Amino acid sequence: MSDQMGKTNVKKSKQLVSAGVFIALYFVVFAVIGTVCMPVPPLYLAMTSIIALVGAPVYLMLVTKAPLHGPIFIAAVLPSLFLLLMGNIWIVVPFGALFGIIAEVIAGSGGFKSKGRNAISYLFFDLNLIGGFLPIWVMRDYFFADTLSRGMSQEFVDALASITPIWVLLVMIVATVACGFVGVLISERMFKKHFQKAGIVS
Repeated sequence: MSDQMGKTNVKKSKQLVSAGVFIALYFVVFAVIGTVCMPVPPLYLAMTSIIALVGAPVYLMLVTKAPLHGPIFIAAVLPSLFLLLMGNIWIVVPFGALFGIIAEVIAGSGGFKSKGRNAISYLFFDLNLIGGFLPIWVMRDYFFADTLSRGMSQEFVDALASITPIWVLLVMIVATVACGFVGVLISERMFKKHFQKAGIVS
């Protein structure tokens, strides 16, 4: 019995280490893409879509190597908390938490082992940063005043204001989910071609 418990504890420890690695890797993807996209208004609006595309393999590896409750939620909320600390509007955190919970429930309903449910869970997960962009439309005056106060130029604010009619929000959401879907397809091919042969994933 104690031997079995020991093996279980070792397995759980390995899963937690893997969770930490892939959560950190997802955060790096977010930070690098965010840094590149932030100064350019069109790229700023495309940020969630680009992260959704690039982050897919990291997310799927997270679910594969750490099939337990908690890591998905943490991965979704961590970037939101960072944005809050950087001066973003508080609404970014509840949205990150909401989509993290939805993604975790969907993946968990398949025991974190269903490729289909894991893929669907990612399509919700990749909306975790949308809350940071909502104020462009729902708190417009406050958002642009706050953006100026955080050191962005008047040119950036004017350019962003000119390319954000209300329908752009819908385009952002659809594009993010679409890029997430493409990211999942690319990831599955990549896993099949390289990682399965190497024994990294089953």
